[in-house]
Amino acid sequence: MKLEEHVKHTEELFGIPGRDIHQWLDGFFDTRSFERLLAGQSPANYDPYSHRKFRHCVEGLEEAYEKFEGKYSREEIKNVFETHVKDDYRGYLPKREDFENGTFTEQYHDAAETEDKKILSFEELTDYFQGESYNYQKEKSQKFFDSFGSRIVLPTILAIILFICYIFYYVVPLFENNMLNQKKLMVKELTETAASVIAHYQILEEKGVLSPDEARQRTIDEIKMMRYGSQNKNYFFVIDMTPKMILHPYRPELTGKDLSNYTDEENKSGKKLFVEFVRIVESNGEGYLRYHWQWKDNPDKTAEKLSYVKGIPQRGWIVGTGIYINDIAEEKESLQLHIFQIVGVTVDGLFMLLAYFLLQSRRIENDRKKAEEGLKEVKDRYRALVASSNEGFLLSVDGRIIYSNFKLQQMLGYSDRELHQTDFWNIIFPDVENNSRLREHLGNVFKNESDSGEFEAVAADSVGNFIDVIVTTSRIFLSEKHGHVISLRPISRKSHIGVGTATSIPTDYKPIHAFLIKEIRESNRIGHVVQNMNKLPAIIREMVDTGAKPKALCMVIGTTYDEVIVRCIELSINEIGQPPVDFAFLSLGSNARHEMTMFSDQDNAIIFEDTTQTASDKIRAYFLKLGDKVCNKLNASGYHFCPGGIMALHPKWCLSEKEWHKKLEHIMNAPTPDGFLEFNIFFDLKCTYGDIDLANSIHSQVQLLMQQHPLFITYYARNALIYKAPLNVFGGLKTERQDGARTLNLKEALRPIEIFSRIYALKHGINNANTIKRLKEIREKEEISEEFYKETVYIFYKIWELRFFNQIIKHSGLHKVNDDLNIEELNNLEVEHLKQVISRLSMLRKKIRLDFSESVSIER
Repeated sequence: MKLEEHVKHTEELFGIPGRDIHQWLDGFFDTRSFERLLAGQSPANYDPYSHRKFRHCVEGLEEAYEKFEGKYSREEIKNVFETHVKDDYRGYLPKREDFENGTFTEQYHDAAETEDKKILSFEELTDYFQGESYNYQKEKSQKFFDSFGSRIVLPTILAIILFICYIFYYVVPLFENNMLNQKKLMVKELTETAASVIAHYQILEEKGVLSPDEARQRTIDEIKMMRYGSQNKNYFFVIDMTPKMILHPYRPELTGKDLSNYTDEENKSGKKLFVEFVRIVESNGEGYLRYHWQWKDNPDKTAEKLSYVKGIPQRGWIVGTGIYINDIAEEKESLQLHIFQIVGVTVDGLFMLLAYFLLQSRRIENDRKKAEEGLKEVKDRYRALVASSNEGFLLSVDGRIIYSNFKLQQMLGYSDRELHQTDFWNIIFPDVENNSRLREHLGNVFKNESDSGEFEAVAADSVGNFIDVIVTTSRIFLSEKHGHVISLRPISRKSHIGVGTATSIPTDYKPIHAFLIKEIRESNRIGHVVQNMNKLPAIIREMVDTGAKPKALCMVIGTTYDEVIVRCIELSINEIGQPPVDFAFLSLGSNARHEMTMFSDQDNAIIFEDTTQTASDKIRAYFLKLGDKVCNKLNASGYHFCPGGIMALHPKWCLSEKEWHKKLEHIMNAPTPDGFLEFNIFFDLKCTYGDIDLANSIHSQVQLLMQQHPLFITYYARNALIYKAPLNVFGGLKTERQDGARTLNLKEALRPIEIFSRIYALKHGINNANTIKRLKEIREKEEISEEFYKETVYIFYKIWELRFFNQIIKHSGLHKVNDDLNIEELNNLEVEHLKQVISRLSMLRKKIRLDFSESVSIER
């Protein structure tokens, strides 16, 4: 408010103009005086920002009492003071800390009114992020009903029409097509099952195990007994290329007959089906045929049926089966009926809303000023979040700086106006070697010719001090304009646990970590291990503060875990005696891959040397006892028990070498979904302690069994394709509701990359458990391109980093630590970037599908 408005308001409320109090409160906070300050004409050593803290805040009331006591009563001073401040800050009484953290900024008075401008022009974007307030001229009113009709009624009706067209011309056909594809896939897979029986006996015939006649007869007998369906009445038939009937379970009288002119009385399509089947096989080797057939046992009802046939060249046969597909039309009709009902209710609701809007629109137009104030409040909340960040932020739009937060101004000692200079980086980032890449990058940023980037640099504050910072630039689009968010994060250089001081680069955590490892190795009891493990969070915190990459965080967490395991085993062996035979302690899953977070649990197993049957029970008892002691010590050290029981203390995961091999053979010989889950666990294994040859024997057994069961990788790939990127049909993030919030499970988001690396590690005999190292070797095998490799690594580390920090934030906030990311806590830019990262996971699934397309049928 202007000064005269303040005076008028307090006089109306309390009968006191209080002009001198208002003038004292505003002080330097009018446009003319502020310009004098910038021109250097203000009193020496006068800081208007410090002045602001003592005037426009609750703490300034005491100073007002001292200033005006004797002229006004304390009650009058309080009324004028609070009314003035509330008028300037929309009913709030700010505290000094609110100005220090940027929640509020000073109010300038008597500013000239600006010209009317379009919403989100460059100037208004600047004003928005600066927090300044401008008066807008009201546009000339249009006729009420014309305005309402063109802006609300017509768009609503058009939206309804487009919505109905979209549903009936796209969604319904898509639904119908998807159901048909599912039916096709089902009937094809059923026929493939029968074809595999024929292939099995063909192999036995070729090997000489069965005579041709015997193989042929056994094939017919087995297919004849095959049934499926709800009543177990659906069957398979076999004909030759004549066509002659080889097998029909329900029509044995047709066996051996020529079917060229045969038409079944149940066939309502008029087609010579068996001739059509021969034509399809001659043309494509396999295919589908749709036709009308009598509905089960009802001769008066006809239903559409779908058959799939496949040629068997070795025998000159055609095998096939058919299913009814009339339920597709029924489902379609049901869907359309539901849509009509929903659309009807929706349209009724919309017209009721339109009627309501028609009655309320004039009031809404009159409340425009109130709505603008609400928008300002939302804006200020956003600005408060940015301003209170621990990082300094600049916002650039179309090559021009429009906003800097209070943290940056505080960090560098420059005013907001100084930071708005286009060539500010020439001052802040001096021309030194460490800044060369950043200066070039920023030059391109302000020409809108650069992508996002991250750099280590040296910044100079207003008095010439140097600050080591991490500078990150991120591309954004704001009101159809190109922009960048530029953040500066100071790099902390601290000393930890008496080992050196990081004075050069962020990787100086290495000697600190080495000292921790030394302390763990020298621990003579589990209590010492636990005490040393309590130092790990400080090291991780230092690494995070100094900008350590996810790769380094994984390495430190993983190697520390390895050393704790080794020491726990050594302490346990000292307690129960030396092992009776050689053994290896195996880390499994993320433990083996070195992809743990600070809150990962333990996954481990034991493999021990084969012995005689008489000694086996005693030896197993020893290693179960060892596993129990080690796992309990790990739990005490912060690595909690695995909820699924995948630990060496469990008999299922404490086995001899021969038993491990049998377990593998069972999984790979008869693949099942549960078997694949177990295979996922111990295919990612690493020998953390003991005889590495025992651990390697598992890898060797896998490769041996791969040669014996070459189809295993095909089934494994097919099973892997159930893991999809968490995206919905519209390309948005597929979330779940947890405690009323939309969440995304980040551990599941990482799974497609882990499984992709397993499949191709299995294919190429790669024994390394680490996902990134596997990908590197897969690239070296020329299975994937360099670009594919780099993009996959980027996606992996980006999701892992998000998962890591999400767990840290939940832990520090005293929430339950899990892998569920609350999407509603992210801003729009973060959600959009995460969606782009997640969407690229589909390229992994696409490659698996293409590489195994000959033997894996996947619905697109």
